[in-house]
Amino acid sequence: MDNSRTINMIGKEKFNLIQSKTVMVIGLGGVGGYACETLVRSGIQRIIIIDNDKVDVSNINRQIIATKEAIGKRKTDMMKERLLSINPKAEIISYDVFFCQDNIEELFSEKVDYVVDAIDTISSKVVLWKYCLGNNIKIISSLGMAKRLNPQKVFITKLSKTENDPMAKALRSLARKNDIALDIPVVFSKEKPFEISETKKESLGSMMFVPATAGIMCGYYIINDIIDINDK
Repeated sequence: MDNSRTINMIGKEKFNLIQSKTVMVIGLGGVGGYACETLVRSGIQRIIIIDNDKVDVSNINRQIIATKEAIGKRKTDMMKERLLSINPKAEIISYDVFFCQDNIEELFSEKVDYVVDAIDTISSKVVLWKYCLGNNIKIISSLGMAKRLNPQKVFITKLSKTENDPMAKALRSLARKNDIALDIPVVFSKEKPFEISETKKESLGSMMFVPATAGIMCGYYIINDIIDINDK
C-alpha cells in the first residue's frame, strides 16, 4: 500500500504512530464498514472486526461490502477480504459472533487502543461503554442513522448534547442507571427521523449518505485523536 500522500500530509512520525495502534470495530453495517475502510486507508495496520451477520440483498443500497456476489456470505469474511485488498500487510482479526456481555472478555483478550461502536442493540452498546470506560479504552459510538438523508447534519459530540435521536434518549437513561458519564463521544445526526408509514415499520428505511458519513467520521475521530491535530 502506497501511503506517500498520507505521509506528505502528516509526516512520517505521526504516520508511524497511526500504524502502532489497534482498533476494534463492532458491527460491519452501513457505519462500521465505512469506518473500517477509513481506518485502513489512513494507515491502521491492526484491526479487529466483529459481526455475526451475513450480507443480505437489502444491504446493497448502503453497505460498502454489499455486492451481488457477496449476498449470503459472512460480513466478517467480506470485510477482511476487502481490507486486505487495500493493504495486504494489514493484520485483520475477525470474530463472527454477536457481541454481548458473555463474550466481552474473550474479544478483548488482546490489547485494544480504540473501539468503534457501530452496534444496533442498545443494551449491548451500554455493556461495551461500561467495559471500555472501566478499562481506559477510547471509544467512539455511532447513534441512530436510519430514516435520515442529510449527511451535512452528522456531527461528533457528547452523548449529553444529542437531540432528535430516540436511541440517544434511551442510551442516556441507561447510562445514568449504569453510572456511565454522559460525556462519552458519539457520532449522531441532528436531522429528525423520517416518518415511516404504518405498513413499512417492520423495516427501517435508510440510504447510504448518513451511515457512510457517520462511519467516516468515526474513523476521523480516531485518527485525529492519535495524531493530535485539531481543526484550525
